[in-house]
Amino acid sequence: MVRRILTALVAIPILIGAIWVGFPWLTILVGAAALLGLLEFYRMAPGLVLPVIWPLGALWTVLFIVAGQLTDQRYDYAPHILLGTGVILSLPWLIISHNRHGGALVTWAYAVGGPMYVGFLLAHALMLRELDGGTDHSRDWLLFALLVTFATDTGAIFTGRTLGRHQMAPSISPNKTWEGAIGGFAWAVGIALALGALLQLSVPIWQSVLMGATIGVVAQLGDLVESRLKRASGVKDAGSLLPGHGGILDRLDSIVFTLPVVYYLVALVLKPSG
Repeated sequence: MVRRILTALVAIPILIGAIWVGFPWLTILVGAAALLGLLEFYRMAPGLVLPVIWPLGALWTVLFIVAGQLTDQRYDYAPHILLGTGVILSLPWLIISHNRHGGALVTWAYAVGGPMYVGFLLAHALMLRELDGGTDHSRDWLLFALLVTFATDTGAIFTGRTLGRHQMAPSISPNKTWEGAIGGFAWAVGIALALGALLQLSVPIWQSVLMGATIGVVAQLGDLVESRLKRASGVKDAGSLLPGHGGILDRLDSIVFTLPVVYYLVALVLKPSG
């Protein structure tokens, strides 16, 4: 726990500073995290897969990050077009380059899954930061999304360790409990209300509650998804880059799901069009 806290004390100021400045530091940070996360994702795949799909996956991930940075409108289809194009074009490329032992389909699934998981989803951090031309308002929404996600994780950990009695998904993650999940949800709603006022997001209280509740659920689902991936791969942590936390994917597991949710809610639901 001490190492976890110390790592957070170093990493969080760097992250907040990058968000505050925006381009290019946030873009560099998000891009580096995406590529490191992609490498961890591929390392959890079957051994024969990595050499074949790493160049394609890395290129695709970088293109997602670039597309996210170039998004400066309330809603932009560029990353989604890139997603669809990549899915379609990657299959014949892999069939040609990897046609032994009938492994092309498995390789394609990992090739598509990695960039989608860390590239497309994480690019929403930049899309949210550049919403409305990268104003202070968009910066504050990105801070809101990340801090409420962190609050969900922290609340679930502390509540689960102190009050946890009933396992939530023992076959996926034995340490997760229903009490911890409820605690994480409560923390998410409480911190969302506080940040809505502190950051002056100019939304009604019910919308702050909606955002917090949504993040509180989605963040924990994202955590379970990554736990399932690790369970299938037979590893405890995705990596060891972050002391006390594991790998990059172990820190991004909730974030990659909450960022798109916040982006689409802000761009399409909470704000007027036009």
